[in-house]
Amino acid sequence: MSKLIDLTTYPIRNVLSILLQDKTTKKNIIWATDIYANNGKGFQDRDQITLMSVIGLDQIALQSRNEKAADEQQTRTRKKAEVFTPVWLCNKMNNFLDEQWFEHKNVFNIEDQNYTWNAINEKVIFPSKKTWKQYVDMRCLEVACGEAPYLVSRYDVTTGMLISQKYRIGLLDRKLRIVNENESDDVEWTKWVCRAFQSCYGYEYQGDNLLIARINLFMTFYDYYYERIGKEPKDKLLKKIANIIAWNVWQMDGLKDTVPLGKPHEEFHQLSIFDMDNEDERTEEEAPLCKIQNWRSKKKSTIRDLKEGKGNGMGKKLFDVIIGNPPYQDETLGDNKGFAPPVYNKFLDEAYKIADVVEMIHPARFLFNAGSTPKAWNEKMLKDEHFKVLSYESDASKIFPNTDIKGGVIISYHNDKKIFGAIKVFTKYPELNLILSKVNQVSSFLSMSTIVVTRTAYRLTDKMHKDHPEAIGQLSKGHAYDMSTNIFERLPQIFYTEKPQDELEYIRILGREKNERVYKYIRRDYVNQVINLDKFKIFIPKANGIGKFGEILSLPIISEPGIGSTETFLSIGSFSTEYEVNVACKYIKTKFVRALLGILKTTQDITPEKWKYVPMQNFTPNSDIDWSQTIQDIDRQLYAKYKLSQEEINFIENTVKEMQ
Repeated sequence: MSKLIDLTTYPIRNVLSILLQDKTTKKNIIWATDIYANNGKGFQDRDQITLMSVIGLDQIALQSRNEKAADEQQTRTRKKAEVFTPVWLCNKMNNFLDEQWFEHKNVFNIEDQNYTWNAINEKVIFPSKKTWKQYVDMRCLEVACGEAPYLVSRYDVTTGMLISQKYRIGLLDRKLRIVNENESDDVEWTKWVCRAFQSCYGYEYQGDNLLIARINLFMTFYDYYYERIGKEPKDKLLKKIANIIAWNVWQMDGLKDTVPLGKPHEEFHQLSIFDMDNEDERTEEEAPLCKIQNWRSKKKSTIRDLKEGKGNGMGKKLFDVIIGNPPYQDETLGDNKGFAPPVYNKFLDEAYKIADVVEMIHPARFLFNAGSTPKAWNEKMLKDEHFKVLSYESDASKIFPNTDIKGGVIISYHNDKKIFGAIKVFTKYPELNLILSKVNQVSSFLSMSTIVVTRTAYRLTDKMHKDHPEAIGQLSKGHAYDMSTNIFERLPQIFYTEKPQDELEYIRILGREKNERVYKYIRRDYVNQVINLDKFKIFIPKANGIGKFGEILSLPIISEPGIGSTETFLSIGSFSTEYEVNVACKYIKTKFVRALLGILKTTQDITPEKWKYVPMQNFTPNSDIDWSQTIQDIDRQLYAKYKLSQEEINFIENTVKEMQ
């Protein structure tokens, strides 16, 4: 990356030994990745990064994210839940922080619709009771910083394109511009530039990223110094800046507050004799807690102590602002390779402990009580009066190309000192908020979720296992009673295409076989008794659409009594008459219902909880709705019942697709 970073040239070579330091261990930072492992000894995940490894006889090409091969980037995205943050997004988020601090928009630049921006050339004016020195001293932390795109913007991380100084958008870039505009004396200018560096922090797990981040900050200093002073900085000053950077941008496992001991996890492999010899060494080593420097108080403390407000002089809130794009999932836990638990919620929780203001971009699923974040955490966030959503994008690939994040992403903002009011229920559309409030205000409101039966309701019985002891070996471990989606293939001996001609009682099970919907007979005593088994009901696939607002539902199936289903389907209702089930099927096809269903259904999964905001109706002939009308006319009756305005009606009609 000769145009961006050349470790062998001035001024980097003068301070590289400092930029490789780990201030906590008093050694060098480690690779903490196996990307370079093929280079042999000295390049393994636990090895320190040395001068020899990067500029000596064994030198390698230190790669920025945009220069890594596509398959390597995909591997990093998969293993570390990394997505590469485009510079326009960093600018957008940094701009919002400044909008709050300066109390107006467009402080440093004006964004346009083409993911670019125009720099503001006029000197920045400060609001009353705020000074430029306060702005420079504001402590900022970028979490999981990678190459530190929120702090400095020498180049676009996703493209590698260099950015001229005038158009740079990093938080440190902005501080340096402020110093340039407000300090004419070169000695004082240098002093406040140092203070600007002392106020910018970041941490990163992976050693190569960390080194590039440090170099980016260092070269930012060099760029601004040379343009302002017109000559090379003295070696003493270069080393002073490098030392600040080595303290402030450190290597850390953000979930443990410790120095990494290697890559995030070992891939499964067969143990060799060498692995067994080294196993105790690898497991018994204790990772030290990371230390941080408070430049104002001149105290050093561990991150853990600072989080607990112990002996630091900074107070309990360590930083004024935390910003970033945290890891989304932890791929290092569990045996289920198809599931990676979310971790972005943990990064948010930890950030709230140590900063008054936190702005991050992360998955949005929790807003709809979807995904795998704890339900209690979802509820806590929706009730937090200090939390708000700045921006929501349902199609994450518009922000992170070639990345599929179910439920979309949001930019969230949390400010301990401001009350925004609890979100309670999040919707993308203001009209939908108004519609929901009107529906909820009806005194007779009862959620339709109360009659939706989960897809896991129908289960196998002990009687089946007693009669067929071989079945346990045909089923997945821990799922001996599940009516799984492929149960017809797993237990063909208990299902029949035609009803057996014997004295036993049988029911039918709806499922899929060879990508076709089929019904098969099974003994009644082989299936548990579910509330709607002997009632009329509606079956719909649990995987339904893609989560796009207003989409149609896969064709609902009206079912007579005596039919259950595999986990491919969930069921709606427990109706006594065919009239009621037909009416209910009409109801769920209305645009009104699917608009309200879309509040929580933001992925393909459809569960009973997703129907929370859909109101129950009287499905008998005595209803206040004339069910004999067409679906379109039923929609009109529902609009009138809930007193929707013409604007709200137009919203539903224009955004929700029609079903026949």
